[in-house]
Amino acid sequence: MNEWGKVKKVIVGTATGARYLPDDIGVRQVDYAERGMNVPIPKGAYDQDIIDEANEDLDNFAKIYTDFGAEVVRPRTGFVDHYLYCPRDNILTIDDKIIASPMSMNCRKTEWQYMCEVTHDLTNSTFTEKDYNNDCIMNKRILATNNYQPMWDAANILRAGRDILYLLSNTGNQAGAEQLQRLLGPNFTVHILQDVYSFSHIDTTIALLKPGTALINPSRIKSKDQLPVAMQNWDLIECPEPIDMPFHGLEAIMSQWTGMNCVSLDEKTVIVQSTQTNLIKILEQKGFTVIPLYMKHQRSLSGGPHCCTVELARDYELEYYFDNKY
Repeated sequence: MNEWGKVKKVIVGTATGARYLPDDIGVRQVDYAERGMNVPIPKGAYDQDIIDEANEDLDNFAKIYTDFGAEVVRPRTGFVDHYLYCPRDNILTIDDKIIASPMSMNCRKTEWQYMCEVTHDLTNSTFTEKDYNNDCIMNKRILATNNYQPMWDAANILRAGRDILYLLSNTGNQAGAEQLQRLLGPNFTVHILQDVYSFSHIDTTIALLKPGTALINPSRIKSKDQLPVAMQNWDLIECPEPIDMPFHGLEAIMSQWTGMNCVSLDEKTVIVQSTQTNLIKILEQKGFTVIPLYMKHQRSLSGGPHCCTVELARDYELEYYFDNKY
């Protein structure tokens, strides 16, 4: 599997039943490390207006896929502690494997059960207070999780055939990268991206658009030297400064850099938040066909086009793409 092959089958999330994260073990360290432990965090259900408007946008998103010829799966209705809005957070598809990742917080471990069947369920472990490093509070240089057991969200990962890019961050520890490498075996290489971005997932930092071409966040990737050596000859497109996106509800759950959160239908076609006209222009100049998608509550719910989907089937070749031929 990769990030750019023609999509054949995809999960598109739902905002139904969405709630802010509960104040559970690890939530403050992983998602709210920028504030003190005694500072309140948002709680409870999202306003119904936000849910309804987000679902309307997601229905439009699903139609893009069906018009493209892909089969669309939507999550089943069910109660979870957070939401079923971002299936990319939970599910990782690589070759013939559909993996439910162990996640980085207990409160998100059951979400995958409403999305699809998996071949590998890694959610059976339970995290305790010792799995989190309180020194991360108010210190972005220290990651939230310790390495006593694998802790990783599927959204910490990008796929390029047999090359797997894994972001070491609050939502993905070293033990998680090692677990994934063991699971995939010697015919795959898990490349660790570290000292780049601590707060969460990889898809507001890098997007792999086609073999040899990636979109990068220049505020985090300041030099090719930060990338795996075998990827440093790729064409790196610098994402322009995001155009401001407002939020609704109690507070913004995602930075403005969610504007670069995009997803590919195939090697030539990319879905991009419609407000990001500067990014759309650059991608079109690079030869991509861009489908604009309006997602009003992208920052409110913490999920853009890449977050809110996960491919169950794409056309792909199992090659090593992180090498010097690109």
